[in-house]
Amino acid sequence: MVDPRPDEPAPPSDRDLLRRHRILQAISVVMIAAGLLLIAAALLTAPDLLTQNQTTDALQRLIGPFLLLALGGLLLVVGLLMNAVRAVIVRGALPPGRYRGPAIFVLLLLSIILGTVVALGAGETALALFNGGPLSVTGTLLLITSTQIGLLAVTGGLVVAPRALAGVTLAGRLGLGRSLLIGLALAVPAWIVAQLLATLAAVVLQALGFSPDVGVADTVIERGDPTVILLAFLLVAPVAEETFFRGVVFNAWEREHGAWVAVVGSAALFAVIHTSLFALVPIFALGVALALVYRSSRSLVATMAMHAGFNAISVTIALLDRLGVLKLPT
Repeated sequence: MVDPRPDEPAPPSDRDLLRRHRILQAISVVMIAAGLLLIAAALLTAPDLLTQNQTTDALQRLIGPFLLLALGGLLLVVGLLMNAVRAVIVRGALPPGRYRGPAIFVLLLLSIILGTVVALGAGETALALFNGGPLSVTGTLLLITSTQIGLLAVTGGLVVAPRALAGVTLAGRLGLGRSLLIGLALAVPAWIVAQLLATLAAVVLQALGFSPDVGVADTVIERGDPTVILLAFLLVAPVAEETFFRGVVFNAWEREHGAWVAVVGSAALFAVIHTSLFALVPIFALGVALALVYRSSRSLVATMAMHAGFNAISVTIALLDRLGVLKLPT
């Protein structure tokens, strides 16, 4: 005889889980949008707001835009954190095979903001970088690794700590030794292809009237301490950027949207974060190659080694040119 009892309620679907605390999501989106609008308004009304050596009259004129900028920044940060915390709570109930962390663009914006705050600690070095003054070792390292520090901090706090990507490992099935060898071997052909694409992109962009831009990284390589340069470009950048773009972005978008969205999307964000029009095409191509290597190996160590090898070739050539050992075409 069957014991009559009421039917047990069906477990909530993934869609139902993701609908929880929608009011917090709505508030966070409004705060993010308002923050961005206020920041844009401040910069549009006072384009010289962030420049140095302001006169007393100019500083008085900029009080209003500065307060607008500060309020916008506060709203943006609070909104992003609220959105991220809500996502961790809500998505934490999803199965382990899903991505259970904040939206990638929220993570990226938080990383950029945190990196900007870190870079403020190297303000004197930033000024010296562009006015020809002496560069401090600590300030230079802080300045050129600020974005990477932001990426690592946000990844650790909002992805690794809440276990938002279960099953992701450093070396995958290849193991440490094979991952290092494969990554370093692939760095050479990747660098050659990237240089060919960079040359082609430069020809096209210059024909369209664009001039090559000299970024902070280029200036540091020209004038910075070689030890700092090697540490930043061969260790910090590959570890931080591969952890975020392949470890987090690729895995999150692959689990939620499929492999090709993960490949193209992670490569596109990787290219955009480098903020150079002339480097956009070669860095995007490198990002696609790194994503494909990660997809086939599931080894972050392999992509870190490939990234480090790629940077090592570029930095070595630049330093040899700086020392006069090798003369690069201008």
